[in-house]
Amino acid sequence: MSETMKLVFERSVPGRIGFSLPEKDVPETNLEDIFSASYIRSEKADLPELSELEIMRHYTELSNHNFGVDSGFYPLGSCTMKYNPKINEKVARFPGFANIHPYQPESSVQGAMALLYDLQTSLVEITGMDEVTLQPAAGAQGEWTGLMLIRAYHEANGDTKRTKVIIPDSAHGTNPASATVAGFEVVTVKSNEKGLVDVEDLRTVVGDDTAALMLTNPNTLGLFEKDIVEIAEIIHAAGGKLYYDGANLNAIMSKVRPGDMGFDVVHLNLHKTFTGPHGGGGPGSGPIGIKKI
Repeated sequence: MSETMKLVFERSVPGRIGFSLPEKDVPETNLEDIFSASYIRSEKADLPELSELEIMRHYTELSNHNFGVDSGFYPLGSCTMKYNPKINEKVARFPGFANIHPYQPESSVQGAMALLYDLQTSLVEITGMDEVTLQPAAGAQGEWTGLMLIRAYHEANGDTKRTKVIIPDSAHGTNPASATVAGFEVVTVKSNEKGLVDVEDLRTVVGDDTAALMLTNPNTLGLFEKDIVEIAEIIHAAGGKLYYDGANLNAIMSKVRPGDMGFDVVHLNLHKTFTGPHGGGGPGSGPIGIKKI
């Protein structure tokens, strides 16, 4: 593989054709009869002219410069791109799932509805929550929705002074971002020498203005927060809620459940833990689970 590649524009040869268009089967019309002059190009678009084989070779070579989960280990902190079995990717693209329209008759989507219901039920059992919703469209929106639920809970109780969310200094960057967008002030709790939440520092930052503590367990360093029960007790005693970032649920699934650790709200990433297609915000779901509180 060469160290440098020519751009597709540099490979272009005037007059070279990559695809032969069929003859028109509709009358030809002048663009001027349809659009005003302000919408029509004064010059031809500068598009590359190559054969189909040249295009195929160019993009195949370009793809070989990329590195991904199919090439090797692909770590991104707590966002490690887990490998999805190819059969799962194929099933997710079945037309019966991928091409559903929101306004289809309900009678035509019963299979998909059953799958969603079964998924919700399974996620309740897996997480130890009481209810799960698949409404959020993706992980980041799910994280934000969970925080908004906590905010709504405190407001419903007339507890409007709870404006702060505690987040460990080792947390993933989306945590403080989501908390800020949800209208909270972010307070940082330090890690101890072992890379875990410093429980004594937590005691100093928690108070009657604490809305929640956001925690990933195992944390972003890959360490299990062994003091999680004590942490939950501290937050709950102060009237706050414990929020679980499900980025690393893989590591504990079938061993321990967030609900059993004392978490009140959970968000999950189906593209990480359950082989949903990696879609950059969809297509999919960022489920959240809650305890009855």
